[in-house]
Amino acid sequence: MASRANKQPSAAAVVDKRSYSPLWLAAALTLAAIVFSPAIGAPFVFDDYHLPFANPNVSQMPARFWIGGVRPLLMATYWINYRLSGTQTFSYHAVNLILHTTTAVLVFFLLQRLILVSALRVDPFWSALGGSCVFLLHPLQTEAVDYIAGRSEIVCALFVLAGWLVFLKHFDANTKMSTAASVVACGAAAVLSKESGVCLALLLVATDIYWKPAGLMAQLRRRLLLYVPLGVGLAIAVAAILKGLVRSTTAGFTVGGPLSYALTECRVIVLYLRLFFFPAGQNVDWQIPLVNNLGDSNAWVYLSAMTLLVSAICLFYRRARAVSFGLLVFLLALAPTSSFVPIRDAMAERRMYLPILGLIFALIGVVDKSKHTPRLLAPVAVSVLAVLAILSYDRSRIWASDVSLWENAAAENPRNARAHASLGSALMLRHECVGAAREFKVVVELQGIDDVNGRNLGTAYECSRQPDRALATYRQLVAVHPVSEAYARIGYLEALAEHANASLAAFDTALRLDPNNAPAYAFRGVARIAMNDLKGAGDDFRHALAIDPTNDIASTWIAKLPHDR
Repeated sequence: MASRANKQPSAAAVVDKRSYSPLWLAAALTLAAIVFSPAIGAPFVFDDYHLPFANPNVSQMPARFWIGGVRPLLMATYWINYRLSGTQTFSYHAVNLILHTTTAVLVFFLLQRLILVSALRVDPFWSALGGSCVFLLHPLQTEAVDYIAGRSEIVCALFVLAGWLVFLKHFDANTKMSTAASVVACGAAAVLSKESGVCLALLLVATDIYWKPAGLMAQLRRRLLLYVPLGVGLAIAVAAILKGLVRSTTAGFTVGGPLSYALTECRVIVLYLRLFFFPAGQNVDWQIPLVNNLGDSNAWVYLSAMTLLVSAICLFYRRARAVSFGLLVFLLALAPTSSFVPIRDAMAERRMYLPILGLIFALIGVVDKSKHTPRLLAPVAVSVLAVLAILSYDRSRIWASDVSLWENAAAENPRNARAHASLGSALMLRHECVGAAREFKVVVELQGIDDVNGRNLGTAYECSRQPDRALATYRQLVAVHPVSEAYARIGYLEALAEHANASLAAFDTALRLDPNNAPAYAFRGVARIAMNDLKGAGDDFRHALAIDPTNDIASTWIAKLPHDR
């Protein structure tokens, strides 16, 4: 390391003037717009419906409704989108695309700085350009870019990279108050966008350990103005995150045990690596099951693979330090979601948004150690980028529609009940009721019947004009889960079949289970009209309207009764 200054300029040196050409930004934005264009008008899907704009009363909500949660900075971007276009999705996707392109530009400058710091022999400009293009175009990035709820990964990564870039710009100098304040501010912004922003502190420490211009302790002393407030902020952030996990239903130790989750994540990390080098078989909903011991789902194989990966990081520290550093960055950036704190969905491709940078730098380290000439590498790089662009375009076409997205998820994992249920719901919204019934039937076969999937299947059968199947489904449901709503539908269907006694019996059961079931009163009233019981029908309609004055069925039919005009 002593000869580093003789081989390369310092990290604070001005990078290649070509780097600041606005043409690169324009080219990157144009390229990204083309590659991700199929999904630019895609509808809301999956967790999008849990974001604030899905609230039916959102138009009356103040700004604090948007930014009062644990990710206020992220939510502020959604609030701006809502102010611009309401629930029209184009602006949401456009902002994702612009943020992704901006982040890729930061990756370009960051890679240049890292190449200078690590004294690699590769050309900083062209290597950084190629690496940032991989970041921009890799199919693994489609979930973060094409998925509106995936914006959390982009905004968080943008601020992590900004803080890291400021750190590297002044790497060879003692840390000044202004530099420390800038880095800490970026770290805070990252955490306020998504909790995984805490990885910035780990990345800075790793950078100092690997590329220290002085001894490690001397280097740390030069960073006191940075690491002291950063450490305090990290402690506060971790404490707040752990407090939030106590109440969370999607993450925390109520979801699973730390050892079980850690073993599961060994498999997940291997899958992430496979998807980086061979991006085939992508899925919006992997549904990786938690493992309980080393013999479960070949967990020992994945644990062995992780042991080899960590061993490679240690081995390459002296022999190929850039490769070692890149692999370590990959693991550190994944640590908040892929370590021992359980998350209900063990794997999500969008979580690779920032960690992919580590693998890109590791590949630059491999190129640095190789003896291939730039003339040989250039056509290979262009070919790889072209393939990545084509794959991302194809993947974005899948994200263009909620139906195509869930068809793909169900095809990749036919036993994924949530994928079939989501596909069924998407088909119902399009009034493709036969297809919806087919998907909901698969859900019942996979999970057994319950209140939700039983009613979904029954409703789909009704919509597709299969009343006999709908009735059989509701009867199957009440045999296991005797719920008022299902009995009300049985009463309605029996009335349509002119089974008067069975219809009234079902309605009576529905109202015994829930005396405030306004639709049951309304439907029973309609059934009584068919039996010429006008007085009883009127009583039922009045009961329904007393419970729910907006019940259209009751208000429409009561106006038609002779004695109620």
